[in-house]
Amino acid sequence: MYDPPVQIHKTVLMQRILDAVSRGYLLYTAGKVPADKAQRLAGKFATRYAVHRNENQRAYARRKGRANARLFLYAPPNDTDLRWWLCVTSGAGAVHELEKLADARNRHTRVWIEEDYELIQLSRKKGQGTGTVWTWRMTHGCDERWRLRLRHACRTPGTSEIRLAIGSLSRTPGFSGIRRQVGDLMVFARAEWRRRHGNLDRFPGLLRLRYVERLSNTAVPLTAWKRRSSR
Repeated sequence: MYDPPVQIHKTVLMQRILDAVSRGYLLYTAGKVPADKAQRLAGKFATRYAVHRNENQRAYARRKGRANARLFLYAPPNDTDLRWWLCVTSGAGAVHELEKLADARNRHTRVWIEEDYELIQLSRKKGQGTGTVWTWRMTHGCDERWRLRLRHACRTPGTSEIRLAIGSLSRTPGFSGIRRQVGDLMVFARAEWRRRHGNLDRFPGLLRLRYVERLSNTAVPLTAWKRRSSR
C-alpha cells in the first residue's frame, strides 16, 4: 500500500513544490480531500500515474519519454481536510488524458497555496546571471491585506500594533519574491507612520526577512499523521 508523505509545515511544502516545478513538473491539478479519503486518493494516483516511483524509476521513465507525476499532501493547522497537488511532467501517460491539468507558467493558472502565495518566474537580479528563476510571492489579495493591516497599525495610538504587525510580517516565508514584497511593504509602513506621526522616531527597526535555506524533510507518512491527528 502506498503511504504518501504529508507535509505539516507550509514553508517545506512550498520549497518541495518549487523544486518539482523548476525540474519540469510544470503541469498540475489540485484540490482538497477529507482525511479519511486521502488514502484512497493517493492509491488511485499511484495505480494510474505511478506517483510512488523513486528517483531511478523517474529517470528511466523520462528517458523513455513517459510522463512522471508527483503527489504533494499538506495538512493545514486546525483543518480536517488535506490539500493536495498533483504535479506532472510532459511525456506519454494516462495522466494527460484523465486529468484536467493547468500550466504553472500561465499567469492565469499559477500554483497557489491557500490564496496567500503564488509560484511565479521572476527575472534574475542584476549580477546574478540571466534568465528567470522560480519563486513564491504573495498574491495580490494577500499583499492588500498586509497593507490594510499596516495602515491600521500605523493609525493606532502607541507602537504595540505596528510591532505586532511587523513581527507577523517577519514570519512570512523568505523566498526571494516574498522578500521583495516585504521590502515594499516596509516602505509603505514607514510612509504611513510618517504621515500619521510626523517622523519615524518611534517606528520599529527595519525588518530583514531571512532567506529560506534548504529545509529538512518534516513530512510524516499519511497513516502516522492520521493516528496522530485522531488523538
